[in-house]
Amino acid sequence: MAIKHYTSFSLVFLATATILLAGQAHGIRHINLCRRADYPKLCRLVVRGQVNPYVAMASAINQLIIATYKAEGLATRSGSKDCRASYSDAISNLKTSLVNLRSHDKASLEINLAAALTDYVDCDDGLEDFDGRTPLGRTNGKLHRMASNSLYLASLTR
Repeated sequence: MAIKHYTSFSLVFLATATILLAGQAHGIRHINLCRRADYPKLCRLVVRGQVNPYVAMASAINQLIIATYKAEGLATRSGSKDCRASYSDAISNLKTSLVNLRSHDKASLEINLAAALTDYVDCDDGLEDFDGRTPLGRTNGKLHRMASNSLYLASLTR
């Protein structure tokens, strides 16, 4: 009779230990790289659950390049030469950022991301008369937020 109790206790102990350890492992897998980003919700959408800062950074930059190409087309259609030039410069800076990321040159990565962010600010200055109410102003605001988050993610790399 006592052996049955020890067997039951052992099974309960093993089940409890398994659940606790699985819970800890689950918590480790879901590191939130975006918890301190300026725009965490947008960051999580871009990073898509990545736990490796380099992979997350590459994803963020690539998505920012794609969004900037779209904005460049919008600027061309709306006749905003200043924003179109700023977006072209931002794309160049972002492509250089990818090279910096691959070579683990953190200082240059941050410089080029900051330059891209400045390009978006330059476009904002050109749109000042519209108070950001144009489609280009809203798009530029999103690019600004994405670039800000990218700078944050760059701070997580070594």
